[in-house]
Amino acid sequence: MVRPHTLAFQTIQPMAARYALKLFSLFVIGAIPFRGLAQGDTCTTALEIVSGVYAATGPTSGDPGSGCGGGNDGRWYSYTPNFTGTVIITSCHPLNNGLQFDTYLKVFSGSCGALACVGFNDDMGQSGQNCSNNAFASYMQLNVTAGQHYYIVWTDMFSSLPFTWELRECAGSVTGVTYRDANSNGTRDVGEPQVDAMLAINPGGLSSYSGSDPYSFCSELGSFTVTVPNPPQYHTVVPASQSYSIPVQGTQVTGVDFAFQPIPGIYDAAVNIWGQNAWIGNNTQLHVGYQNLGSEPMNATITLTLDVLLSFVSSSITPTNVSGPAITWALPTLAPFSSGVINVIVSTPPTATPQLPVLNYVLLTTTETDIDLANNQDDQHATTVTAIDPNDKHVSTESISPDDVADQKLLEYTINFQNTGTAPAVNIIVKDSLDADWDLSTFEMVGATHAYTLTVNEQVAIWSFANIMLPDSTTDEPASHGSIHYRMAPKNSLSLGDQLTNRADIYFDYNAPVLTNTTVTTVELSTGIEESVLRNGLAVSPSPSTGLVNMRWSDARLNNARLTVTDALGRVVHASSISSSTNMRSLDLSFLPVGSYVARLSGATEAWARFVIQR
Repeated sequence: MVRPHTLAFQTIQPMAARYALKLFSLFVIGAIPFRGLAQGDTCTTALEIVSGVYAATGPTSGDPGSGCGGGNDGRWYSYTPNFTGTVIITSCHPLNNGLQFDTYLKVFSGSCGALACVGFNDDMGQSGQNCSNNAFASYMQLNVTAGQHYYIVWTDMFSSLPFTWELRECAGSVTGVTYRDANSNGTRDVGEPQVDAMLAINPGGLSSYSGSDPYSFCSELGSFTVTVPNPPQYHTVVPASQSYSIPVQGTQVTGVDFAFQPIPGIYDAAVNIWGQNAWIGNNTQLHVGYQNLGSEPMNATITLTLDVLLSFVSSSITPTNVSGPAITWALPTLAPFSSGVINVIVSTPPTATPQLPVLNYVLLTTTETDIDLANNQDDQHATTVTAIDPNDKHVSTESISPDDVADQKLLEYTINFQNTGTAPAVNIIVKDSLDADWDLSTFEMVGATHAYTLTVNEQVAIWSFANIMLPDSTTDEPASHGSIHYRMAPKNSLSLGDQLTNRADIYFDYNAPVLTNTTVTTVELSTGIEESVLRNGLAVSPSPSTGLVNMRWSDARLNNARLTVTDALGRVVHASSISSSTNMRSLDLSFLPVGSYVARLSGATEAWARFVIQR
């Protein structure tokens, strides 16, 4: 059975037939606490790692560690196993092919200030091992104890050149790339981008996310097949599957690559919105993500329409136009698979009433004929609040029906984080333990505010924001925020009463993790009223429609109310009075053009819903 572990890689640039790797840690990565010393130069600044493949820049400074072999400079890593058994540490790896280096390895146990030398190794031959690609690679096999701290130190005893090394908890490792094969030649050419995808490994039914370039995962002994169950839209996976074998301990498999070859002539762009609740009397952030999912370049314009309670303050990209609640951006031509995020700051007046529903929505239009208009619009359902937690988590719905489970309805999650310290956060790690009831093959990133590397293995997602340098809130409050947005479907085997729970841990450099709230989504019978009714008070159906719609609301106080319908630019296109003895009303809006609209009922209370007219 395969037991994938995270093998850590950072996004890299092609170098001839191999890749130069840049290290990042999957857990707490520290700031530089000592002037003149770099991160990882000492025991107290050691980079915390897990089982994986890493690339060392070569020790050019730092403490080599005393009483355990030689060297003048050292590069430190901290490792704490969660099992008792055997691990292998070696600089013999296929990714070092063609390189000339001479590594020197030390291992300590204990704690900083009270270290004990476990052992050291210069050349693999001293351990009875041989390395086909470098005779001067190092190798150590260690018996480790769960919970014990170990420190791995690479020194400059004979060389300070960069190299790749591996800490291996399992029988073997598998490495490859997933990329957009623009010219469909089956080879990754210069300029062809890496593309994230969820991989399925069988037998075993496990998943691993190719969110790095190259990706890698850990495997047990045996023969296995790797597939991409949900490849990018409008692309063909070549090959359809890849098989590999781990016959003996230490096998390292490379070249498990998947090319995503585009189907020509496809135009499809998408837009998403996520962000914080509306903080009364303060500024908050919204994030508008966009992507060209198709196979051809596209020209797109995005319009964000704010709730009437909110006011636009600024955005990371200068708008093309601001007209009342509508903010418009004309985007540069989007290449296939290109994407971006617009960070928008909005303000909520101090006079706003708490717990009012807030609706912000975005519309993307293109000069080309988009084949899927459903993903050209999105909305954010929020609430006016008197305080916010800057490090929190949100889910798109707290209730799903058995039909939703059967249809594997996607739930969307947002993780917000903010540096509220007194200095920039050099590295931030977000660790999210995913509920075992999720179908990992459906995992999809929607967007993030900063560049990241992502791994998903064994129901744990880890985002690494290496060298993010996120300002502290006292120095630059608007820039001190970050956010992650992803979606995933539950397994279709869930039953009534089952709950999907989720929480994230946020690591700011060396600090203890900040724990977010726990989100809960329950499988329960539908009341027959759409979820938007339960949440926002009003439902308009069907959507899309030709304009003949039915409205249903949940609060009897809206039986006598004022109805207004606004378009994507925030303009009122219809207004009327509602007087009804029931909580429903049919409406003919077929005179309105195709587009996205918001219906709002205002009376003793308020309710709203977004709907689409499409013919």
